[in-house]
Amino acid sequence: MSSHRVVLVDRSERGKLSFTGPQRGWFLHQVVTQAFEDILPGEARDAAMITAHGRMTAYFEALATEDSILCHFEPELRPTLPAEIGRYVFATQVAITDVTDHYGLVLLAGQDWRDLAAGAGAAAVVHPTSALGTPAGYLWAARPELDLLVSSLQEAGAEAATEDDLEGIRIANGVPRWGREMNPKTFPQEAGIDDLAVHYDKGCYLGQEAMAKIHFRGKVNRALYRLESEVGLEPGAEVRLDGQKVGVVTSARGGRALGLLRYTVEPGAEVSAGRVEARVTGKGPREPAAARS
Repeated sequence: MSSHRVVLVDRSERGKLSFTGPQRGWFLHQVVTQAFEDILPGEARDAAMITAHGRMTAYFEALATEDSILCHFEPELRPTLPAEIGRYVFATQVAITDVTDHYGLVLLAGQDWRDLAAGAGAAAVVHPTSALGTPAGYLWAARPELDLLVSSLQEAGAEAATEDDLEGIRIANGVPRWGREMNPKTFPQEAGIDDLAVHYDKGCYLGQEAMAKIHFRGKVNRALYRLESEVGLEPGAEVRLDGQKVGVVTSARGGRALGLLRYTVEPGAEVSAGRVEARVTGKGPREPAAARS
């Protein structure tokens, strides 16, 4: 993508929650992998919910405002995440509101995305994201204002893009996504999100002991890898090295793919992905996960 090109995609179908009340940060701090007690207005943080054994049940991106913490997540989690996180409220002074239908969500991606948003006079909440491995941000806007927001951004120079376009960027940069590289069988360390979404020094939370054991004493058996081929790769294809299955392709666009493979696979290895010959080009994201700017 050109350094001056900014693309736009409407992602309003993503689930959205609002946490309000004096203990909203404390509450999230107790139930997810990320630290939230010290979050300041305007700060964005990613977090996972995990089981007592450390496997993921959800992944979301959060943003603190003056009076709330907003979060958004993949549409696949809309039936489960609100109820799952609501189970832990008890007597905590926090209110959790599903605001999926109240807010629209527009993703801008490109080096100049902030300038374009500001230049369009967008009356929206700005939420930086590292979901593509390139400078990008979401704009939260009330649903009735969404069409006007999109129009003003396009008039300012944003180019309409598709989800396929975004997937190409994400896969090229080696960034995991819920429903692809992350699911209820995945440990955060396998997907390589622990530097971004796991706080190892905070107090007790659900699954903390499992996270600590993996981080300080052990390892996971799989890791996120990038693959390339001269021909198209397919999600779900078995990846084999010297005839032995070492993992599976989780996302693919054209000749680029991501896969969860055995941690012993070395970058540069020649593998087969289904019937396609491919090469392992690296492990994890091309750049550090904190690509927000």
